[in-house]
Amino acid sequence: MARANISPWHLIGISVVALLCAVPQPVAAQELTNAQTTILKRITVTATRSAKSVLDVPATVTVIDNETLKKRMVRDIQDLVRLEPGVQVDRSSSATQPWAQLGGFTIRGVSGNRVKMQVDGSRTIESIIDGGRDVIDPWNMKQVEIVKGPAGVLWGADALGGVVSFQTLDPEDLLYDSDKPWAVEVKTAYDSYDRSFRQQINAAYDFGNGLQVLGSLGHVSSHEATLSNARADGGIWGCARAPKWSCDKFFPTDAEAYNAMAKAVWTPNDEHRVEVTAEFNNRQTDVEQVDTSANAVTGVPATSSQYISLQYTRSVIVERPRFAIEHEWQVGADWLDSVKWNLSYSPQRRGTDSFRRQYYALALPRTVETHSVRDYGEAFLEAEIQAMSSFDVGGTSHSLTYGFQGDIANTYYDDYTDTVTKYVGPPPTSSSSHATYSGFSFPDVETVRADLYIQDEIRLFDEKLTITPGLRYATYSIDPTKGKAPPYLPGFKPEKIDSQTLIKSLSAKYQFTDAVSAYVAYNEGYKMPTSQQLFVSSLDPFSGGEVIPNPNLRPETVRSYEVGVRGEFEKGWLSATAFHSDYTDFIERLQEVAPNTDVYTSINLSKVKLSGIELAGELEVYENLFFNAAVTYQYGRQQTSPTAAENWYERATPLTAVLGLRYELPENNLEFEVFGTFADGVQHRNDPNAFKPGGYAIFDAFTTWKPTEDIEITAGIQNLFDTRYFPNTIASYNMPGFPGGTNASNAPPELQTGPGRTFKVGASVKF
Repeated sequence: MARANISPWHLIGISVVALLCAVPQPVAAQELTNAQTTILKRITVTATRSAKSVLDVPATVTVIDNETLKKRMVRDIQDLVRLEPGVQVDRSSSATQPWAQLGGFTIRGVSGNRVKMQVDGSRTIESIIDGGRDVIDPWNMKQVEIVKGPAGVLWGADALGGVVSFQTLDPEDLLYDSDKPWAVEVKTAYDSYDRSFRQQINAAYDFGNGLQVLGSLGHVSSHEATLSNARADGGIWGCARAPKWSCDKFFPTDAEAYNAMAKAVWTPNDEHRVEVTAEFNNRQTDVEQVDTSANAVTGVPATSSQYISLQYTRSVIVERPRFAIEHEWQVGADWLDSVKWNLSYSPQRRGTDSFRRQYYALALPRTVETHSVRDYGEAFLEAEIQAMSSFDVGGTSHSLTYGFQGDIANTYYDDYTDTVTKYVGPPPTSSSSHATYSGFSFPDVETVRADLYIQDEIRLFDEKLTITPGLRYATYSIDPTKGKAPPYLPGFKPEKIDSQTLIKSLSAKYQFTDAVSAYVAYNEGYKMPTSQQLFVSSLDPFSGGEVIPNPNLRPETVRSYEVGVRGEFEKGWLSATAFHSDYTDFIERLQEVAPNTDVYTSINLSKVKLSGIELAGELEVYENLFFNAAVTYQYGRQQTSPTAAENWYERATPLTAVLGLRYELPENNLEFEVFGTFADGVQHRNDPNAFKPGGYAIFDAFTTWKPTEDIEITAGIQNLFDTRYFPNTIASYNMPGFPGGTNASNAPPELQTGPGRTFKVGASVKF
């Protein structure tokens, strides 16, 4: 594959020089340009648990607001972070999981359940071996906040790598500019990548006396993704599943998704705000899977072990209901500013249903029908109370945030397979069997988390210096003995595990001028192993392999160090960050216990060290013409044991830059955006035979037009020049002819090529 001739450090240099052109002109308090308005309206609540501008917090935070979600017609969580270097979402492409599901977020090289995902503060389901975390449709959210790096003090032990916080719409988001007591918004969009067509209606009503309500209903229909630049012949790997199915196509897929929400907000006076929410999300994806097994033939079998595949239908259903109540009280006492509490219940599930019919023509002609069900669920009951107090002591001002955060999560995993065999005869006969836990299995588990936290923002020297220490006392209980349990492997009886720890953070921010500030931050994180990592077992998930539990897994911990500089100027803004994170007892799942044993388990790595830099900014280079940039570079090393040699940590992101131009025509209500993503190729892999994706450059373009105040039309083209590329974050594939790596016949690497040229169009109307 040809590699793009991209000089990594030139990308950083060009971006920094361009953005620093704005430095000489500080912000005038009475004059805010469009560039400043854009960043100043990006308010984060997640970073400090209080509303602040993203440039005022001692952390790196990305805020993607509802306006951006509409303009870019965001398709899913992978599309959400397409233009956010250093944050990515992977897509499954294996025959084992044929639904092309999305995994969780990877932030600064840390992925999976180490990144906390939440909706209005409520948890989302964890990923397991046979399922990801694709349970949220971001298109209709109020905004999405991405906190990069550990956030354990404020958000708990699971925020080891960061937090992705989704915030739903409020009634006032529709009513704020309406001259009527009601408002309605209708949205629609089409995306050629998966031929998805979506419709959404949001309606709000103000009853007076402080009572407002919101109703929302949406639907999305989609099909298998189209990879126009993937190669049918499998490229350099060849296509082991040919001629039954080519290696450039996902299996035929039909998906239907629905979202609904009802929210009531009562604000009887300035002191109280009560919010009640009921939300429901459901998505069903049906795949007509082509049987690519070596034993599946199209004609009369030559041996008794071969068969004709008559049907292979597989479905996955994802459900995420949520019921919540929240009360915020502005107390206004000398010692207490405000109190906020919330209670939520969210029983989530991800289930698969497969039906297969096979006909064996030789040696007892028969039809075999197999019906398999896998059902994984987590029900979260969560409670939280947060208080804020402000006071002065001597020459210092204090803003104290403290509270309790806890939840009870009940996890279950059901697995059964029914098999019916119908013999042709004569005479025709049949037999049936019922098997449970024929795949992965682990017991029902109750997980209890109960934490206390406190953080103090201390302002000194006329509030130029802000020092913020924080503590969280985190407790964990994982109990596999209260519910049903499958037969466990000898020597691996599940037992209750309790743990507690003290998580610490400390940051300092100094405001040199009205325009320039700098900060340093130290953050810790702590994460217990998941119930699946501790207790999962399987006798035959990989055609002869075995998975055994590891109840001796140690919690993962991290110490992270970060330094940053921010600037707000008359024509733009700039943020530069460098970080280093030391992870201890990092958990890797499905590692071979010993070479050539086909026995797998989860293990603790001794150490993982990750370092990186991140740059972001925007500059108005000419009237209504804006240049923006986001750059990341990550470097990682790992050590499997204290005595082992260090090697490469392969999830670190190579140098990647996203550079953009935005041009606004206010008199015509038009806006144009063009983005270029410039990615360096992978340079390091531990296996010398591993596939290393090359560098690439791709371009996206979007336009927004408002012919009237209440109508908005959007359009976009992604991968404008139809470039063939592999994302520089994929791993696990070896070059052809070498052992190891992901099985190319089960998961053709060509299905990991980036999307080709795709088209989007959307519209929204407000009444």
